[in-house]
Amino acid sequence: MSRTRSLAARAAALLGPALLLTGCGIKPTGVVESGAAAKVAVAAPARTSMAYFVTPEGRLVPAPQPEHTRDGPRGSLTGLLTGPGAPELEAGLGTRLPAVDEAGLEQIGVGFTARDRVEARLPFPVAGLDPTARRQLVCSALSTLAPAFDVVLRGTDTALEAARCEFGGRTG
Repeated sequence: MSRTRSLAARAAALLGPALLLTGCGIKPTGVVESGAAAKVAVAAPARTSMAYFVTPEGRLVPAPQPEHTRDGPRGSLTGLLTGPGAPELEAGLGTRLPAVDEAGLEQIGVGFTARDRVEARLPFPVAGLDPTARRQLVCSALSTLAPAFDVVLRGTDTALEAARCEFGGRTG
């Protein structure tokens, strides 16, 4: 082996990792978006009441509300308007809805107004709610029903146009 090859071999042995990292020709890049965040599967028995809370990024996440399950859609809204419990808060979930006291919780009502339409009666104004808050209400009301229903949110000020549950980029 020639002296030049010998020196090159020793240099490569000593600087190998550094040469590999700096000599690969790949330039650093910024963050590359690779699609939507992973979906979270929530294990719950069928017809379990779900309250849809909000991540810090504004995405809806269902949280089982078994203590309200036998109350159907009304129970889902009661669980939602009671606010996130300790498990939800620990997971960083919150709500975009106004606080409701015990008297307000008693005023919640859910009923069918047509074959494919449900009306949720709420104890606060709904016209000024942001779209995420509206989706929280609609998805929670439908959590124990078939997702094909339309939901009308009726507050103390007005009734909003019927909507369907949309979260995580899908309607359901």
